[in-house]
Amino acid sequence: MKLWKFVLAFAVISFAGLVVACGSNPNEHVQSNEYFRPAAADQQQQAAADSQQADDPQQQRQRTQRQEQGQDDQQEAASEGRSDQQSDQDEESADQPGQADDEAQAEQDAAPLETSEDVVRRYASPTYGYSLELICSPFCDASSTGIDRVMFRSESGRALISVEVFEDDGTESAEFLRSALSLGDNVEFTEFEETATITGEPAERFGWEEDRRATGGFHVRWHAMLIRVDDLAIVLRAGSVMEDYDGVVFALERAIESFILPLEIEGRPGRYERFDFTISYDTADFAQEFGQPTNAPPSNEAGIFVLQTTTALKAVLTWQVLGEAFYDGDTAISQSLRDALGIENVSGFRDAADVDGTPARTGETETQFGEGTMMIRSFAWYCRDGGREFVLHVLDPDDPESVALPLIESFRCTTEGVQEAAEDAE
Repeated sequence: MKLWKFVLAFAVISFAGLVVACGSNPNEHVQSNEYFRPAAADQQQQAAADSQQADDPQQQRQRTQRQEQGQDDQQEAASEGRSDQQSDQDEESADQPGQADDEAQAEQDAAPLETSEDVVRRYASPTYGYSLELICSPFCDASSTGIDRVMFRSESGRALISVEVFEDDGTESAEFLRSALSLGDNVEFTEFEETATITGEPAERFGWEEDRRATGGFHVRWHAMLIRVDDLAIVLRAGSVMEDYDGVVFALERAIESFILPLEIEGRPGRYERFDFTISYDTADFAQEFGQPTNAPPSNEAGIFVLQTTTALKAVLTWQVLGEAFYDGDTAISQSLRDALGIENVSGFRDAADVDGTPARTGETETQFGEGTMMIRSFAWYCRDGGREFVLHVLDPDDPESVALPLIESFRCTTEGVQEAAEDAE
């Protein structure tokens, strides 16, 4: 899917006032340990089995089944007693000690495996390292292209789980949460408790309701957990339209209770440096990442970094590994513009200012956007470190070149030394 069409396909969830992508990006954000939850009656048995010493799995299973068989026999004997015929059979079994166990094992092996109907997948953020569990159904799309903000919609579109990472400004928690989530003055927190994540970080949990039915919206019940760590504020929010709440609350709670933070968080809002290059951006923009093609995972070899405002696409940065002898700036701009945005009428090629000390080319184009015209300024350059070509497209109705300037000035072909320089500047 072209990014231009992808952005136009964005939908606003009216009850949340948030922008959420309709499409999914099956990438490394979703860990591969998809599994079935054991049925509730089996959980205690499974926990006991896991706590035993790690010997041969077959022997361990047989030992557990023998223990259960023995407990059942004891209970039956205590409540009902044994008949003479049963006693004779027991005596015969005593003469052949392995036969009863073998028969019980055969019956267990023949029985169907009991599993829950729900599938649990753990989403892991590659930028910040946190993770949480999502239950399918209702949260079957466990992928997200977001970076500082990830969102997961239920199948019905009437429930939402999101995680947002902010720079911690030190304000009081309720005030910070109200500002971070753009909550109206009429919203009052009806629940509050001091708690902690399962990895031990102190956290604060809030609950509230938003009623927008008078303006054509929904009545929604929300929960949020605020964790402040490493100069960051992380907000995990989970909520649903009231009519659906009882049916999805188990999934909302599972996400909150399963939230895990890493020992150290390396990512920072406003700085993208996933694939051995770095570029800074405005944290007010919604940052996303894609592969090439867009349904593939991004990598060192190829990828797309996207910035979007609340209303429109702002900037697209593409990269791909390419031999320096094959690099041509004008061709790179034309090809990237066509492949990423489906636009071909680029013109006005000329030399541009260097990008991180390397020569660059630029071109311009116009495209129809809604009832107006969108200006696009494109830049291309080649980084010998890593052997990759980069192309940046910036969209603005008036002056895209001035919008592109801070992005270009912040770009570095490699992340080596960038962190040290940032710490020295502070």
